[in-house]
Amino acid sequence: MTKLFRPCLAMVFFALFLLTSSGAYAAPVQDTKIIVLPFEVNAGEDLKYLEDSLPELIAERLVAKGFTVVPQNQVMALIQQQGITELSIAAVRDISLLSGASYAVYGSFNQIGEDVSIDARLVEAYGLQPAKPVFIAKNGLINIIPAVDELVDVASNEMLSKNTIAKISVKGTKVLDPDVVLMRLRSRKGDGLDGKQINEDIKRIFDLGYFSDVTAAIDQTREGMELVFNVVEKSRIEKIVIEGSDAVDEEDILAAMSSKTGAVLNEKLLAQDIDKVLELYRKEGYYLAKLTHKVEEHSNHSASLVFTVEEGNKLYISEVKLQGAEQLDADDVLDELALSPRNMLSWYTGTGVLREDYLERDSAAIGAYYLNRGFMDVAVGEPQVEYLEDGIIITFRVKEGQRYKVGNIAFKGDLIEPDAVLLGLIEMDEWKEDEIYLNYSQIQNDTNKLTEYYTQHGYAFAEVDFDTRKVDGETIDLTYKVSKKNKVYVRNVSIEGNTQTRDNVIRRDVLLADGEVFDGAKLQKSNKKLNSLGYFSAAEVQMVPTENPDEVDLKVKVKEQNTGALMAGVGWNTWGGVGISGSVSEKNLWGRGYTASVKGTFSGKGNRYDLYFYNPRLYDSKYSLSVNTYLAKTEYDDYTYSVLGGETQVGRPISDKTKIFAGYRLDFYKIYEVDEDASKMLKDRSGDRIGSVVSASFVRSSVDDPLRPTSGMYTTGRAEYGGGVLQGDDDFIKLVGDTRAYYALNKDNVLMGRVKGGALLESQSGEEVPIVERFWIGGINSVRGYKTSDFAVLNEDGDKIGGNRMAFVNLEYQWYFNNEFGMMLVPFFDAGTNFDDVYERQDTDDILMSYGLEWRWKSPMGDLRFAYGIPLSKVDGDEKDPRFEFAMGQTF
Repeated sequence: MTKLFRPCLAMVFFALFLLTSSGAYAAPVQDTKIIVLPFEVNAGEDLKYLEDSLPELIAERLVAKGFTVVPQNQVMALIQQQGITELSIAAVRDISLLSGASYAVYGSFNQIGEDVSIDARLVEAYGLQPAKPVFIAKNGLINIIPAVDELVDVASNEMLSKNTIAKISVKGTKVLDPDVVLMRLRSRKGDGLDGKQINEDIKRIFDLGYFSDVTAAIDQTREGMELVFNVVEKSRIEKIVIEGSDAVDEEDILAAMSSKTGAVLNEKLLAQDIDKVLELYRKEGYYLAKLTHKVEEHSNHSASLVFTVEEGNKLYISEVKLQGAEQLDADDVLDELALSPRNMLSWYTGTGVLREDYLERDSAAIGAYYLNRGFMDVAVGEPQVEYLEDGIIITFRVKEGQRYKVGNIAFKGDLIEPDAVLLGLIEMDEWKEDEIYLNYSQIQNDTNKLTEYYTQHGYAFAEVDFDTRKVDGETIDLTYKVSKKNKVYVRNVSIEGNTQTRDNVIRRDVLLADGEVFDGAKLQKSNKKLNSLGYFSAAEVQMVPTENPDEVDLKVKVKEQNTGALMAGVGWNTWGGVGISGSVSEKNLWGRGYTASVKGTFSGKGNRYDLYFYNPRLYDSKYSLSVNTYLAKTEYDDYTYSVLGGETQVGRPISDKTKIFAGYRLDFYKIYEVDEDASKMLKDRSGDRIGSVVSASFVRSSVDDPLRPTSGMYTTGRAEYGGGVLQGDDDFIKLVGDTRAYYALNKDNVLMGRVKGGALLESQSGEEVPIVERFWIGGINSVRGYKTSDFAVLNEDGDKIGGNRMAFVNLEYQWYFNNEFGMMLVPFFDAGTNFDDVYERQDTDDILMSYGLEWRWKSPMGDLRFAYGIPLSKVDGDEKDPRFEFAMGQTF
């Protein structure tokens, strides 16, 4: 074979390889990157071209198998940049890492006569495996390409088949479970060996903080490659010592820390523990506290962890400042804040303590205060907190900007009423007339009122927004924008969640029905009525859009709760002494909404038994029906009274706030064991008697919360007529009215005023009114500081009898000083009178007045009341001493 023919033949085979290599293999793409370095060519001049073409040939072959190969121009650039003149395994690994490759191929091509060979090295870049030698020998130049092909096959098998991770293990753990490490790894069994990934896993293990050294190695096992992470644990914590802590209990510190005795020392957790402990001190007011730690190593690979606390002084807020307030009084603004300086009552009220979560709240409060007084451009900066040795100074900075009044008020968009009607719905026009500054909260209230008005007319998805436009630097024009959307009808009302309560009991308090025009006000009232029933822990009427934009479905979702109750109680008051009571009740009997109860009360003065039934919606109408039967015995100072009776009432609401009642009461009662010195009136009434009485009454309530009223009024009135055409032994007419009004100074300070009065009149028969119906007042439930006998009326025989006219007034300042435990202090002023239009009271003021202080507590034992009343009036010509009264009740 001539010298000319041999290179030509080789080039022909090389060209054939280039044409066929791209389609000859369909190997899957692998996440393995390879760098092919220059090969040393030891051959005749006619094969010197292989110095350039052989690396390209190998690279092309690897790409065809699915590998990623570093381009040759980048390879040569890296070699030149690093100044590499001779390829060693160390140099090859360095240049592989620089290129981002996981493997490198390099070596030499040799020709001896007609024999050719490739002596190559496959080098793993991260040093996890030794370099793999690959030697290929062929006879004849025509076999150059098959030699390259065999080289690539061997390298591929080495990288893809033999380098798959068969097992991952952790060695060196003593205290920690190896799973703590294994769960942190990204490398998985079955993955190809990836040095870059293993390096990242080593970093992740270090980041755990439990180890002082971490290395990785590859062991060849029968199952394949085992990836081994060798770790060196830090010392085990043998003891934790807290030094210098007085303000915070050591147990609380240890409980807050993540570092525990027996665990491995971890600096990352230590840093977190220091922050947690310092936070405990901050909550106690020690904002200057410092915490240092040291590790005392022991010989048995254990250590003691010692924390040293420098508590510093306990700090309170000494001053809260507002900078930038020029047009408003800074003190008025600061009164709106939750944070305030410490004062004489702080030991009790808790003021003066910095709660850092309140800083943002107070910044917002300052902004809202200014926005509601016309400062639409106000800006409030971040609060600055200074921790000084003698206290904390908090500084809020404000930039007030211009103050604006209300200019022109307009409406645009989908208007369903003339402007005059819409102006009647909002209040901002009144602010304009009174030249009051613009109020952002009032604007929002007005948009809500307009939205509610539209929902009441069927526009369930109406939206109301507003625009403001500055006019002359002093006024802002206000435009309310209305988008009413479609008018909506109720397609279907469905109920879900009720397993006991019947559907009709729920539906009768849902004020919207199928086919009606949607009304947002009725939806809100329905939610309120359902939640006030007491049958459900949660109830909500949800509006559900349908495929028709003109219709919505209403879904009533309820979560039922236990409505039965077994209760027992212990009570005490200054008149009746100790008493016990027990009752069994159910307020959703048979799922029909009926209330039924049986109750018994026993005390030193007597006992009483009640059997009660109430149907709030008779035959699903608006009428209610109640029946109460009772048996009672009471021992008074001069006589004993026993009664067997019953009362039934029918009621009906006449508005959302008012309900009226009509009833009938029939009593079979007896007055006996009358003292010899008792009044003639009482003696004349002793024996068996019958009371037959009809009544009419009403209840009107506008209070915001029945359990804790802060605004509104609660009024009751009742008229009774006994005897006459009703027969019975007692002829009388009795009128009683009671009203309470509440006014909130703020959420925790409420003014309450109560007026109650009554009159007992003779009927047409002219008989004297019965003694059991007469009025007796005085004591903790009427006029505190006096006994009931202090209000007694004396008849012609000098006997004390109840009055036929009475009235009393209570004025209270209710201070809820502890909401968590339901405590309040109540300074009060009481005044009352009880008299008879026939008998006059002698040597006693017509009106008895008192003042004092009451403490109330909604305790786990029930409502507790402690009242200390100081009389201001004379009784029987004498001044009365202050009187302490106590009442208690319990249910469980």
